[in-house]
Amino acid sequence: MSFDRSSFRVFSVAALVAVASTWSTAPLAEPVKPAAAKDDVSFRAELVFWESVRDTQNASELQAYLSAYPTGRFSALARLRIKALDDQAKAGEGREAGGAMRTTAPASGAAGGKERATTATTTVDRLQAGDSFRDCELCPEMVVVPPGSFEMGSDRNRPEEKPSHRVTIPGAFAIGTHEITVAQWDACLKEGECRHSPEPGRDGRLPMANVSWNDVQDYLKWLRGKTGQDYRLPSEAEWEYAARAGSKSNYWWGNEKGAQRANCTDCDSPFDGKDASPAGSFAANAFGLYDVHGNVWEWTEDCWNPSYRGAPADGKPWLRGDCLSRVLRGGSWALDHEYMRSSRRSRYDRDVRYYVNGFRVVRPVEAPAATASGDPAFESAVTKAANTVFSNAPKSASGSQAFIVDPLIDGLSGAESAATRRMEAVIVEAVRGSHPSFTVEEFTPPNAATAQFAVVGTFTGVNKQRETSGTREAFRVCLVLLDLKAGKVAANAKEFARPAGVDITPTKFFQDSPVWIADPATQAYIRTCQTTKPGDPIDPVYLQQLKAAALISEAVDAYEKGQYEDARNLFASASQTAGGDQLRTYIGLYLSSWKLGAKEQTAAAIAKVVDFGLNSSRLAIKFPFKPGSTALQTGSKDAAPHELWLAEIARETTRRGVCLEITGHTHAVGPKALNQRLTVRRAEYIKQRLEGLAPDLARRTIAAGKGADENLVGSGSEDARDELDRRIEFAVFQCKATR
Repeated sequence: MSFDRSSFRVFSVAALVAVASTWSTAPLAEPVKPAAAKDDVSFRAELVFWESVRDTQNASELQAYLSAYPTGRFSALARLRIKALDDQAKAGEGREAGGAMRTTAPASGAAGGKERATTATTTVDRLQAGDSFRDCELCPEMVVVPPGSFEMGSDRNRPEEKPSHRVTIPGAFAIGTHEITVAQWDACLKEGECRHSPEPGRDGRLPMANVSWNDVQDYLKWLRGKTGQDYRLPSEAEWEYAARAGSKSNYWWGNEKGAQRANCTDCDSPFDGKDASPAGSFAANAFGLYDVHGNVWEWTEDCWNPSYRGAPADGKPWLRGDCLSRVLRGGSWALDHEYMRSSRRSRYDRDVRYYVNGFRVVRPVEAPAATASGDPAFESAVTKAANTVFSNAPKSASGSQAFIVDPLIDGLSGAESAATRRMEAVIVEAVRGSHPSFTVEEFTPPNAATAQFAVVGTFTGVNKQRETSGTREAFRVCLVLLDLKAGKVAANAKEFARPAGVDITPTKFFQDSPVWIADPATQAYIRTCQTTKPGDPIDPVYLQQLKAAALISEAVDAYEKGQYEDARNLFASASQTAGGDQLRTYIGLYLSSWKLGAKEQTAAAIAKVVDFGLNSSRLAIKFPFKPGSTALQTGSKDAAPHELWLAEIARETTRRGVCLEITGHTHAVGPKALNQRLTVRRAEYIKQRLEGLAPDLARRTIAAGKGADENLVGSGSEDARDELDRRIEFAVFQCKATR
């Protein structure tokens, strides 16, 4: 579903359906023409849904689209594809559902062209950093890039490159030494898997350009099927890490544009401003990559965000924000050297082709981690991590050294739980038993100001591959000892633990909290634990809020003891302290005010939380939906009615004049299509409630669903432990709504 920029300057629904119609010889109904006032938002809402199901092999997912949009723009195509899938199932045919209206062209060579490569490295264990290889004769050459950390972005240049932030690439990966060439794309085209043809007569050594992000997915699917390897686009972080190859300058060779280094309009090369250059026309960087600067822009996996605020720090793609636009990196032959800096970012509609947009690919090289069955028990893992950290801590000649424990948290949600509280107790027991030169002090503002060391830690559910997705089958324990006087990381440790017997129930404060926001203070804590190494400077955001964090910890303790007046006073004090402008502060003011029956203070606190969330461009609320339903349960006496939250969101969104993407989430309640449909329906219900409060929001809100794809907990327990997985998110985006 792609458009040539030269032919389409405006996103056209008719063109979209016309392109889709080329997949079939059967006639399609005329697309429904949207009302002018609602065109932007309503089309985006429908397109989000359609994009999530358009390549499915499951007829029920297409039916879910039809249920939501029975007269939608793609309804005729959806019905045709459902019929084709039904016919295919009856006939026992093996045609590909993602292109049910076309037949895969026969491949040349061996049957189907799907034979596994014989020239590839046979075991990933043998691949080391610097090795280059191909998985098949027609596959791109890849080079293995080592893990490491780097400063991503730039504080000296454009707003979208800020803030500069530390990113850790945790494992080696392989990336294409060159941009995908015309010849490599042609191999996919000839086997009937790629649909877009290059310009006739184009030199096979040139990078394949004029491809949309969606076109690239065809190539990746073909490459995965041909090799059995998980080829994909690089994340933006992986791209910049590989492009820099250890450099901190504008380009891998330095800060000057340089002669004969790259292809741009003022790079002093034979190609300047004329056309792309053949692969390998210039020198490679230290990792062995060619043409990371200039030649063609390169697509990445990431959604567009206008800055790095809230960006991942673990090298993974950022799949939040404007996902109808994707990030491009590297500049092109048609632009000057400023556009090809290592930190320069650009974006383009993922559906749109442009003559200077190309891509390179990546794939993992490390063998999957061992399954959780061999992991130690929870307390054993925590004890081992604690002993590692304190054994590697700097020793003092003066004897006893004091440390504080900044309450440990879940590595995704930021919540404290029964498990994190138990971790703190185990750490203190281990230190008292094996490291008597260290003494623990309570986490109070005075002690935070005088202690030599602080312990921070996260506890994160992971799957068999040690990733934070899917079914969680182990827990990752991360501990870091901070030398507060030196301002540096003193020691760290990471262990994995079996899930058996681990209680991840959030503590009362976090159970009662109806809101989740990835606020800067919590993210700084998580970064400090998960992305640093000994000798690194402590995150300044974390340090700046340490005294406030101690006040908040005391306030949370008072709240959980039922001392609501004391709690409210402590939260109020934290709000006036440097670094106290954080979610826990305002949630604490809301919860304690509600418990005290102070309605005006409760309303003011709700307004502050909503303001904080919308300023962060992302606000998530735990609405009490009935199981498997879009209906809300009767509000609990322990929390303010959800009407108050909806009213404030409607009021503040209207006042700001922004648009909202309302996204539903759920734990895995059934098949993927069911999860998707349920979350879309819940989001649509909340959208309708907002429209009832502020009719103008009908033109400025869209509803979408993520199913169970973005669980933060992933336990599947269907209780308080995974309540956050059933959240509704409100993401701000700018729009031109008609009032």
